[in-house]
Amino acid sequence: MSLELRDIQKRFGPVRANDGVSLTIEGGTLHGLLGENGAGKSTLMKILSGFYAPDAGEIILDGERIQPSSPRDAIAHGIGMLHQDPLVFLPLSVVDNLLLASPGGLWIDRGFAHKELARMCERFGFDLDPGSLVRTLTVGERQQLEIVRLLWLGARVLVLDEPTTGISAPQRVKLFETLRALAAEGMSVIFVSHKLEEVEELCERVTVMRSGRVVGHLEMPSPAEQLVEMMFGEPVEIEGRSSIDLGAPLLSIQHLTIHERLLSIQDLSLEVHAGEVIGKFPPVRSYLPARSIVQRSSPTR
Repeated sequence: MSLELRDIQKRFGPVRANDGVSLTIEGGTLHGLLGENGAGKSTLMKILSGFYAPDAGEIILDGERIQPSSPRDAIAHGIGMLHQDPLVFLPLSVVDNLLLASPGGLWIDRGFAHKELARMCERFGFDLDPGSLVRTLTVGERQQLEIVRLLWLGARVLVLDEPTTGISAPQRVKLFETLRALAAEGMSVIFVSHKLEEVEELCERVTVMRSGRVVGHLEMPSPAEQLVEMMFGEPVEIEGRSSIDLGAPLLSIQHLTIHERLLSIQDLSLEVHAGEVIGKFPPVRSYLPARSIVQRSSPTR
């Protein structure tokens, strides 16, 4: 399914979020949309997926001009968008979320939905329990559910807006495997990100935006320095980190254990000094008993 956006314009008050953006996406490709925060990427994709109406411009899908007036209208044309925060209903089960906006109308065939969920999970190697409440799923699993739902509703153009935020490294690997498989089957996949290394790893072609405009298109692989210069308008030199001496301890936790309904921490010990940043890795499900793991990097300024 070929897709073309022509001279898309969108303003929010005095801000030109999209200032005459034109973009072509070929079927069966992984196309990266790269740019720093505020470049206009998400606005453009929300116009494509029916969340916003453009002030001017055209969307051409397989040679036909379309005007998605809502996300429901967009998915009817075969365009689905996976947002940074998946649009799922946390109090409902996995299969109930799948059934949302299903084309069955008043007639809901839950048995068929269970079979379709199992079929698509097997297809992509997902592990989703149809009866589990969505609030108990990780962000990565909620993404998987949303991908399954969009494909079940007929998406042939799949937009992913900053999809790796908040997911674990194994889930990122699974996500990239899924996107490659979908592109190999002929789908058009648009991967929106400001993370250069992910676009380099995944995408075959990249469009770079800056300040609401397209500043260039590149076939991948391309030199990272060229992509960075296109994103920021000038070469960017990355300075090395300078080491500093740690200050006095500001926080000390010894053998902390918490057991709540949705939270379990066992035997957590942590000491934080002035002048350092502490990160937790790997992310764990907050509702499962798990020993917190803390890694300390070299102190930096």
